Formats: sequence, C-alpha cells, structure tokens
Amino acid sequence: MSWEVTIEVVECGSPSTHISGAHIISGTLDLGYTDSYGQRIIYDPIDLYEWVILTISKSGTAVCDPTDPDHHPGYITKNYTIHQNMDGTIQTVCLTLAPLPDCNGTGGTDCFIVTATTGSSESVEVNRMRQLRERVSAVSRLGAQLIDVIYGEYKQFSPGIAAELVQDTTAREAVLQIVVRPLFAWYTLAGTLAFDQADQKAIGQAKQDVLNACPQHSGGMTIITLLEAIRAGKELPEYTPQILLDLVPRIAHLRFASWAILDPLIRVWRSITDDLNVTDEVAQWLASAPLEALSLPNDPEILDEELGMLASFFEFNPIVRPQLGERLLTAWPDTAVALEHAGFLSQAPTREKE
Repeated sequence: MSWEVTIEVVECGSPSTHISGAHIISGTLDLGYTDSYGQRIIYDPIDLYEWVILTISKSGTAVCDPTDPDHHPGYITKNYTIHQNMDGTIQTVCLTLAPLPDCNGTGGTDCFIVTATTGSSESVEVNRMRQLRERVSAVSRLGAQLIDVIYGEYKQFSPGIAAELVQDTTAREAVLQIVVRPLFAWYTLAGTLAFDQADQKAIGQAKQDVLNACPQHSGGMTIITLLEAIRAGKELPEYTPQILLDLVPRIAHLRFASWAILDPLIRVWRSITDDLNVTDEVAQWLASAPLEALSLPNDPEILDEELGMLASFFEFNPIVRPQLGERLLTAWPDTAVALEHAGFLSQAPTREKE
C-alpha cells in the first residue's frame, strides 16, 4: 500500500513566504523541486520504507554582489524525516535565510568550500563536521594535531575556490553533489564506526548514506579518473571542469589534505562503482592516516594513553591496526613496547644483543 506526504517549504521567521524551487533529495534519489506554493508531494508507491530522510536546499544567486537585482543569499540546507504515519498530511518545513559569505578570499571560515556549497557556515554539513572535529580533538592529542595540520593545508586553497563557487550556481551544485555530500557521508560513517561501534542501527544508516551519497548519473569512473589524476598531480583531460583545473596545483602537493579529501572521495566513488565493502574501506583509510609525520608525545604515560585511544578507533576492524603500527614504529623506533601494548603490533621487536 502506498503512502504520500506533501512537503511545504517556507522561510523561517516568515511562514507566509513560501519557497519555490527548493530542491529535495533522498540519498541519490532526486525528488524534484517545490512548486510556486512551496510544495512538493513525496510518495512511496510500494510502501517500501517506513521513514525517509529528505535533504531540502535552496541555493542563492549572485551572493557576492548585493547590488545585483537578482541577488539572494539562499537558505541553509536542512534534513527532514518523513514517516509512514504522516500519510496524507502536509508537513511544513522552514529554511533559514543564509548569511552572506565573505567573498574576498581572505580565509575567513565563511569562505570554506563546504560553507559555500551548502549556503551557510551553520548548515547541517558544516555543523556536523565541526562536531566531529571537536569530538576527536577532545579525546586524542594526536587526533587534534592531525586535524589542525589538515585544516592548515585546507586553508591554503579553500578560500579562493569558495569565492569562485559562490558566484557560479552550476559549479556550486556540482561540487556539492560530487565532493561535499560524499565526503560528509564518509566522515559521518568514520565517526560512527570510531565512536559508536555498539550502535549497529546508526552504523547501518551511515553505511547506506555513503552508498547513497554519489549521484548515479554523474559518471563514477570518469570522476574517479579525475580524482586520481589530481592526487597524482598529473595533467588532466581537456573535458575537466575548470573548477577542478583550478584545484590541481593547490592540493596535489599537500599530503594531509590529499589524505583527508582526495583519498576518501576516491574510496567513496570506488565503493559504489566497484561494489566494495565501505566499512573495510574506512578501516583502510584510517590505517593510512599520516600520523607518523606528527610530533611524538614525550611523556610515556601520555603516549600510552594516546596510542590506546587511537587503537580504540579500530575496534570495528582491528586487523588493520598493524598497517598503521608498522609505519609508526619506523618513524618512532623507541615506541615498540607502547605500540604492542596498544595492539598496533603483534609482538614488540627485540633488539639484537651487541
């Protein structure tokens, strides 16, 4: 038996302002745009799902030129869940008007790529990424150091690209669909696996969100080829979008940003096109984290605590720990015993007697 719900999108603070042209998607499924009354009927024709998570967005236009008569900053993207028990009802969802981004390329947080594509520094994606960053930093000094280095590299290229995106609606939507949402889904799954390993329902949903994150019509193999070329610093084909051509010299040589952005993007797209186990892909990615390039804690107790916390992140797939452990041992040869205690080595290597 089918069920349907009418979504009515209005402006928060001004409920009489109906938002036409609001884009509604669910994973990779494009559910269309709201009409002139701000409404869109969402239906499940075969009663396949009990509930569905919708992502509702409305991009701005000419956001860097307030004097333009068509100027509108757009709205902050919002997720909204509809249930089978809402059948036949009208559900009103309000979107908050997005603040104007800083378009001067000065490096402020409003110029970051995720902010530019989602429409606000307070979007769902930005807030959840910020929460994950704070969660990791709160429990791991090495994790916090890694994040700081990644953001330091990210700031080298993100503001300039973001300034371009806020002025180009087509490019902004493409980057949102091909880069930002897959990355957001990937980091959500990685955080869930690392911190909420006992919550199988949350893990299952996060895995499905990753598999739903990449638009099926976008040419996965072509995107993978481009991303791998960017990571390798190779010359890109002539058909490459200009925004990616601009990205190449800014990120190809950045080790930490490449690991944090390009590697997971390739793994997301490959997980879908090659039907890979996305949980294993996350484990392999975490095990390749360039932690050996960071500063080693001097205090033995802090080191043991740090390695123990890092080891706990791999409880969902502990078999990959030695991959990271061997690299850490090479970089930090005096940490063999601590690495063994944490589970990164099967046995601490012994030194030959002189």
